[in-house]
Amino acid sequence: MSFQAIEGQERATRLLKLSMQTGKLHHAYIFSGLDGIGKKKTALELAKALNCRQPGPEGGCDLCDSCLKLEKGNHPDFVHLRPEGSQYIRIGQIRGLEEQINFPPYMGRVRLCLIDKASHLKIEAAHAFLKTLEEPPAGNVFVLLVNDLGDILPTLVSRCLAIAFIPLPFAVIARKLLEEGASAEEAASLSRLSGGSLGRALRYKQTGFWEKHQAWLEQLEVLSPHKSAILLEGIKKWLGSREEMLEKLEMGRVCLRDILGASLGLTENGELPPVQRDRVAALAARHPASVWLRRLALIDRTAEYLTGPANPQLAWEMLWLKMART
Repeated sequence: MSFQAIEGQERATRLLKLSMQTGKLHHAYIFSGLDGIGKKKTALELAKALNCRQPGPEGGCDLCDSCLKLEKGNHPDFVHLRPEGSQYIRIGQIRGLEEQINFPPYMGRVRLCLIDKASHLKIEAAHAFLKTLEEPPAGNVFVLLVNDLGDILPTLVSRCLAIAFIPLPFAVIARKLLEEGASAEEAASLSRLSGGSLGRALRYKQTGFWEKHQAWLEQLEVLSPHKSAILLEGIKKWLGSREEMLEKLEMGRVCLRDILGASLGLTENGELPPVQRDRVAALAARHPASVWLRRLALIDRTAEYLTGPANPQLAWEMLWLKMART
Protein backbone atom coordinates (compact mmCIF):
# COMPACT_ATOMS: atom_id res chain seq x y z
CA MET A 1 0.00 0.00 0.00
CA SER A 2 1.16 3.60 -0.62
CA PHE A 3 -0.24 7.09 -0.11
CA GLN A 4 -2.45 6.38 -3.11
CA ALA A 5 -4.40 3.80 -1.12
CA ILE A 6 -5.39 6.31 1.59
CA GLU A 7 -8.84 7.38 0.45
CA GLY A 8 -10.48 10.70 1.23
CA GLN A 9 -7.31 12.44 2.48
CA GLU A 10 -5.83 13.64 -0.80
CA ARG A 11 -4.89 17.09 0.54
CA ALA A 12 -3.00 15.64 3.52
CA THR A 13 -1.08 13.09 1.45
CA ARG A 14 -0.34 15.67 -1.26
CA LEU A 15 1.28 17.97 1.32
CA LEU A 16 3.45 15.16 2.66
CA LYS A 17 4.54 14.00 -0.81
CA LEU A 18 5.39 17.57 -1.81
CA SER A 19 7.48 18.10 1.32
CA MET A 20 9.52 14.98 0.54
CA GLN A 21 9.93 15.80 -3.14
CA THR A 22 11.18 19.32 -2.35
CA GLY A 23 13.39 18.24 0.54
CA LYS A 24 11.38 20.37 2.98
CA LEU A 25 10.19 17.70 5.35
CA HIS A 26 9.25 19.18 8.72
CA HIS A 27 10.70 17.61 11.86
CA ALA A 28 7.28 17.36 13.57
CA TYR A 29 3.69 17.06 12.37
CA ILE A 30 0.29 17.05 14.04
CA PHE A 31 -2.37 15.03 12.26
CA SER A 32 -5.73 16.23 13.58
CA GLY A 33 -9.21 14.84 12.98
CA LEU A 34 -11.62 12.08 13.97
CA ASP A 35 -10.37 8.64 14.92
CA GLY A 36 -10.69 6.07 12.15
CA ILE A 37 -10.18 8.36 9.14
CA GLY A 38 -6.61 7.41 8.17
CA LYS A 39 -4.29 9.46 10.41
CA LYS A 40 -2.35 6.47 11.77
CA LYS A 41 -2.27 4.76 8.38
CA THR A 42 -0.85 7.94 6.82
CA ALA A 43 1.87 8.09 9.47
CA LEU A 44 2.82 4.49 8.62
CA GLU A 45 2.95 5.32 4.91
CA LEU A 46 5.14 8.33 5.68
CA ALA A 47 7.55 6.04 7.54
CA LYS A 48 7.58 3.67 4.57
CA ALA A 49 8.24 6.44 2.07
CA LEU A 50 11.10 7.84 4.16
CA ASN A 51 12.86 4.49 4.52
CA CYS A 52 11.91 2.54 1.40
CA ARG A 53 14.80 1.06 -0.63
CA GLN A 54 13.06 1.98 -3.91
CA PRO A 55 10.54 4.74 -3.18
CA GLY A 56 8.22 5.95 -5.93
CA PRO A 57 6.18 9.12 -6.41
CA GLU A 58 3.36 7.62 -4.32
CA GLY A 59 5.54 6.47 -1.42
CA GLY A 60 6.93 3.09 -0.40
CA CYS A 61 7.22 0.06 -2.68
CA ASP A 62 5.69 -2.42 -0.17
CA LEU A 63 8.22 -5.03 -1.33
CA CYS A 64 11.58 -4.16 0.25
CA ASP A 65 12.65 -5.36 3.70
CA SER A 66 12.01 -1.93 5.23
CA CYS A 67 8.42 -1.66 3.94
CA LEU A 68 7.63 -5.24 4.94
CA LYS A 69 8.95 -4.71 8.49
CA LEU A 70 6.88 -1.55 8.86
CA GLU A 71 3.78 -3.36 7.63
CA LYS A 72 4.37 -6.18 10.14
CA GLY A 73 5.01 -3.72 12.98
CA ASN A 74 8.57 -4.78 13.77
CA HIS A 75 10.70 -2.04 12.17
CA PRO A 76 13.38 -0.81 14.59
CA ASP A 77 13.03 2.79 13.37
CA PHE A 78 9.29 3.09 13.96
CA VAL A 79 8.49 4.12 17.54
CA HIS A 80 4.82 3.99 18.53
CA LEU A 81 4.12 5.78 21.81
CA ARG A 82 0.61 5.59 23.28
CA PRO A 83 -1.17 5.36 26.64
CA GLU A 84 -0.29 2.02 28.20
CA GLY A 85 -1.56 0.68 31.50
CA SER A 86 -3.44 3.93 32.14
CA GLN A 87 -5.27 6.62 30.24
CA TYR A 88 -2.17 8.82 30.02
CA ILE A 89 1.23 8.99 28.33
CA ARG A 90 3.54 9.49 31.27
CA ILE A 91 6.88 11.20 31.65
CA GLY A 92 8.70 7.86 31.95
CA GLN A 93 7.60 6.99 28.41
CA ILE A 94 8.91 10.34 27.15
CA ARG A 95 12.24 9.76 28.91
CA GLY A 96 12.50 6.38 27.20
CA LEU A 97 11.78 8.02 23.84
CA GLU A 98 14.50 10.61 24.48
CA GLU A 99 17.04 7.84 25.04
CA GLN A 100 16.09 6.15 21.76
CA ILE A 101 16.24 9.23 19.54
CA ASN A 102 19.74 10.20 20.69
CA PHE A 103 21.04 7.24 18.67
CA PRO A 104 21.07 7.26 14.84
CA PRO A 105 18.34 5.26 13.04
CA TYR A 106 19.22 1.58 13.20
CA MET A 107 18.07 0.33 9.81
CA GLY A 108 16.67 3.21 7.75
CA ARG A 109 17.39 6.82 6.98
CA VAL A 110 14.78 8.31 9.32
CA ARG A 111 13.24 7.19 12.59
CA LEU A 112 9.53 8.04 12.75
CA CYS A 113 8.15 8.58 16.26
CA LEU A 114 4.35 8.29 16.38
CA ILE A 115 2.71 9.85 19.44
CA ASP A 116 -0.73 8.26 19.41
CA LYS A 117 -3.46 10.09 21.37
CA ALA A 118 -1.12 13.00 22.06
CA SER A 119 -3.93 14.73 23.95
CA HIS A 120 -3.34 12.11 26.69
CA LEU A 121 0.13 13.43 27.51
CA LYS A 122 0.35 14.15 31.25
CA ILE A 123 1.29 17.79 31.78
CA GLU A 124 4.84 17.00 32.93
CA ALA A 125 5.26 14.59 30.00
CA ALA A 126 4.02 17.28 27.59
CA HIS A 127 6.56 19.79 28.93
CA ALA A 128 9.37 17.22 28.67
CA PHE A 129 8.37 16.41 25.11
CA LEU A 130 8.29 20.13 24.29
CA LYS A 131 12.04 20.31 25.02
CA THR A 132 12.59 17.40 22.63
CA LEU A 133 10.72 19.22 19.85
CA GLU A 134 12.71 22.41 20.47
CA GLU A 135 16.03 20.64 19.86
CA PRO A 136 15.24 17.46 17.92
CA PRO A 137 18.18 15.16 17.13
CA ALA A 138 18.83 14.70 13.42
CA GLY A 139 17.29 11.68 11.70
CA ASN A 140 13.99 11.80 13.59
CA VAL A 141 10.51 12.84 12.49
CA PHE A 142 7.66 13.15 15.00
CA VAL A 143 3.96 12.67 14.22
CA LEU A 144 1.37 13.52 16.86
CA LEU A 145 -2.19 12.23 16.47
CA VAL A 146 -5.04 14.25 18.01
CA ASN A 147 -8.76 14.66 17.50
CA ASP A 148 -8.63 18.41 18.00
CA LEU A 149 -5.72 20.85 18.14
CA GLY A 150 -7.29 22.44 21.21
CA ASP A 151 -6.70 19.22 23.15
CA ILE A 152 -2.94 19.75 23.50
CA LEU A 153 -0.63 22.52 24.71
CA PRO A 154 -0.46 25.50 22.31
CA THR A 155 3.32 25.46 22.67
CA LEU A 156 3.38 21.92 21.25
CA VAL A 157 1.16 22.98 18.36
CA SER A 158 3.45 25.92 17.59
CA ARG A 159 6.44 23.63 17.07
CA CYS A 160 4.68 21.27 14.68
CA LEU A 161 3.22 21.53 11.21
CA ALA A 162 -0.51 20.82 11.57
CA ILE A 163 -2.29 18.83 8.88
CA ALA A 164 -6.07 18.48 9.14
CA PHE A 165 -7.72 15.19 8.18
CA ILE A 166 -11.35 15.40 7.10
CA PRO A 167 -14.29 13.03 7.71
CA LEU A 168 -14.57 10.43 4.96
CA PRO A 169 -17.41 10.56 2.41
CA PHE A 170 -20.29 8.23 3.29
CA ALA A 171 -19.93 6.56 -0.12
CA VAL A 172 -16.35 5.52 0.68
CA ILE A 173 -17.36 4.10 4.06
CA ALA A 174 -20.36 2.24 2.60
CA ARG A 175 -18.14 0.66 -0.07
CA LYS A 176 -15.62 -0.48 2.54
CA LEU A 177 -18.42 -1.99 4.64
CA LEU A 178 -19.74 -3.87 1.61
CA GLU A 179 -16.23 -5.24 1.05
CA GLU A 180 -16.30 -6.45 4.68
CA GLY A 181 -19.50 -8.41 4.07
CA ALA A 182 -22.15 -5.93 5.22
CA SER A 183 -25.52 -5.91 3.49
CA ALA A 184 -26.43 -2.90 1.37
CA GLU A 185 -28.93 -1.70 4.02
CA GLU A 186 -26.42 -2.14 6.86
CA ALA A 187 -23.67 -0.37 4.88
CA ALA A 188 -25.96 2.57 4.12
CA SER A 189 -27.13 2.91 7.73
CA LEU A 190 -23.75 2.51 9.43
CA SER A 191 -21.96 4.83 7.01
CA ARG A 192 -24.39 7.63 7.89
CA LEU A 193 -24.12 6.92 11.62
CA SER A 194 -20.32 6.80 11.55
CA GLY A 195 -19.93 10.57 11.27
CA GLY A 196 -17.33 10.06 8.54
CA SER A 197 -15.13 7.62 10.49
CA LEU A 198 -14.41 4.32 8.76
CA GLY A 199 -12.90 2.92 11.96
CA ARG A 200 -16.10 3.68 13.87
CA ALA A 201 -18.27 2.15 11.14
CA LEU A 202 -16.21 -1.06 11.11
CA ARG A 203 -16.37 -1.25 14.90
CA TYR A 204 -20.14 -0.82 14.78
CA LYS A 205 -20.39 -3.69 12.29
CA GLN A 206 -18.12 -6.01 14.27
CA THR A 207 -19.65 -5.41 17.71
CA GLY A 208 -23.38 -5.81 17.08
CA PHE A 209 -24.29 -2.15 16.75
CA TRP A 210 -28.05 -2.55 16.34
CA GLU A 211 -28.38 -4.94 19.30
CA LYS A 212 -26.59 -2.40 21.53
CA HIS A 213 -28.62 0.44 20.06
CA GLN A 214 -31.84 -1.43 20.90
CA ALA A 215 -30.62 -2.19 24.45
CA TRP A 216 -30.13 1.54 25.04
CA LEU A 217 -33.57 2.33 23.69
CA GLU A 218 -35.12 -0.29 25.98
CA GLN A 219 -33.45 1.25 29.04
CA LEU A 220 -34.46 4.76 28.00
CA GLU A 221 -38.06 3.54 27.70
CA VAL A 222 -38.17 2.55 31.39
CA LEU A 223 -36.53 5.72 32.72
CA SER A 224 -38.58 6.95 35.66
CA PRO A 225 -37.67 8.73 38.90
CA HIS A 226 -40.10 6.34 40.67
CA LYS A 227 -38.40 3.11 39.51
CA SER A 228 -34.79 3.63 40.60
CA ALA A 229 -34.32 0.08 41.93
CA ILE A 230 -35.58 -1.50 38.70
CA LEU A 231 -33.47 0.89 36.66
CA LEU A 232 -30.24 0.18 38.56
CA GLU A 233 -30.86 -3.57 38.39
CA GLY A 234 -31.31 -3.33 34.62
CA ILE A 235 -28.06 -1.48 33.99
CA LYS A 236 -25.86 -3.64 36.24
CA LYS A 237 -25.29 -6.14 33.44
CA TRP A 238 -23.72 -3.33 31.38
CA LEU A 239 -20.88 -2.70 33.83
CA GLY A 240 -17.36 -3.38 32.58
CA SER A 241 -13.91 -1.87 32.30
CA ARG A 242 -13.39 1.86 31.89
CA GLU A 243 -12.83 1.36 28.14
CA GLU A 244 -16.01 -0.71 27.83
CA MET A 245 -18.01 1.92 29.69
CA LEU A 246 -16.70 4.66 27.41
CA GLU A 247 -17.78 2.58 24.41
CA LYS A 248 -21.27 2.19 25.93
CA LEU A 249 -21.44 5.95 26.45
CA GLU A 250 -20.55 6.47 22.79
CA MET A 251 -23.52 4.27 21.88
CA GLY A 252 -25.66 6.34 24.23
CA ARG A 253 -24.65 9.49 22.39
CA VAL A 254 -25.76 7.91 19.11
CA CYS A 255 -29.17 6.97 20.56
CA LEU A 256 -29.75 10.39 22.13
CA ARG A 257 -28.80 12.11 18.88
CA ASP A 258 -31.20 9.85 16.99
CA ILE A 259 -33.99 10.81 19.40
CA LEU A 260 -33.09 14.50 19.19
CA GLY A 261 -33.06 14.28 15.41
CA ALA A 262 -36.50 12.69 15.39
CA SER A 263 -37.78 15.28 17.86
CA LEU A 264 -36.56 18.12 15.63
CA GLY A 265 -37.54 16.44 12.36
CA LEU A 266 -33.92 16.05 11.23
CA THR A 267 -33.49 12.24 11.15
CA GLU A 268 -33.29 10.69 7.70
CA ASN A 269 -35.42 7.59 7.25
CA GLY A 270 -32.51 5.60 5.85
CA GLU A 271 -30.42 5.96 9.00
CA LEU A 272 -32.41 3.52 11.15
CA PRO A 273 -34.00 0.11 10.56
CA PRO A 274 -37.83 0.13 10.87
CA VAL A 275 -37.95 -1.31 14.43
CA GLN A 276 -35.49 1.22 15.82
CA ARG A 277 -37.12 4.02 13.85
CA ASP A 278 -40.49 3.38 15.51
CA ARG A 279 -38.99 3.20 19.02
CA VAL A 280 -36.94 6.36 18.47
CA ALA A 281 -40.04 8.20 17.24
CA ALA A 282 -42.01 7.07 20.29
CA LEU A 283 -39.29 8.23 22.68
CA ALA A 284 -38.98 11.56 20.86
CA ALA A 285 -42.70 12.13 21.33
CA ARG A 286 -42.51 11.38 25.06
CA HIS A 287 -40.53 14.50 26.05
CA PRO A 288 -39.58 17.87 24.55
CA ALA A 289 -36.23 18.09 22.73
CA SER A 290 -34.80 20.09 25.68
CA VAL A 291 -35.08 17.00 27.94
CA TRP A 292 -33.16 14.81 25.50
CA LEU A 293 -30.57 17.54 25.05
CA ARG A 294 -29.98 17.69 28.82
CA ARG A 295 -29.69 13.90 28.94
CA LEU A 296 -27.15 14.00 26.10
CA ALA A 297 -25.15 16.57 28.10
CA LEU A 298 -25.18 14.18 31.09
CA ILE A 299 -23.71 11.41 28.91
CA ASP A 300 -20.98 13.76 27.67
CA ARG A 301 -20.16 14.79 31.25
CA THR A 302 -19.98 11.17 32.40
CA ALA A 303 -17.59 10.32 29.54
CA GLU A 304 -15.42 13.24 30.64
CA TYR A 305 -15.40 11.93 34.23
CA LEU A 306 -14.33 8.48 33.03
CA THR A 307 -11.24 9.90 31.32
CA GLY A 308 -10.09 10.76 34.86
CA PRO A 309 -9.99 8.74 38.10
CA ALA A 310 -13.79 8.48 38.55
CA ASN A 311 -15.24 5.14 39.69
CA PRO A 312 -16.89 3.64 36.56
CA GLN A 313 -19.73 1.89 38.44
CA LEU A 314 -20.63 4.97 40.47
CA ALA A 315 -20.44 7.27 37.43
CA TRP A 316 -22.64 4.85 35.43
CA GLU A 317 -25.30 4.58 38.13
CA MET A 318 -25.38 8.33 38.75
CA LEU A 319 -25.80 8.96 35.02
CA TRP A 320 -28.97 6.87 34.83
CA LEU A 321 -30.41 8.27 38.06
CA LYS A 322 -29.84 11.83 36.86
CA MET A 323 -31.31 11.07 33.45
CA ALA A 324 -34.38 9.59 35.17
CA ARG A 325 -34.85 12.78 37.17
CA THR A 326 -34.36 15.05 34.14
